[in-house]
Amino acid sequence: MEGEQRTQKILIQVTPETKEKAAWLARQSCRSLSAYVRQLLRVQIRDYEAKNGPIHRDGGRP
Repeated sequence: MEGEQRTQKILIQVTPETKEKAAWLARQSCRSLSAYVRQLLRVQIRDYEAKNGPIHRDGGRP
């Protein structure tokens, strides 16, 4: 379907302490851990692109 975005999974490994702390931070913002990590990624990408220009889908830059 046109305009429909599909999601993909990313598997990461973290220490139990990191997971517990991230889960705590997620709860503070009323998000699930997955939603919290997605938000962190969006913010990092937005901030990088604001400073350095857009990142293209192939991972390259113009």
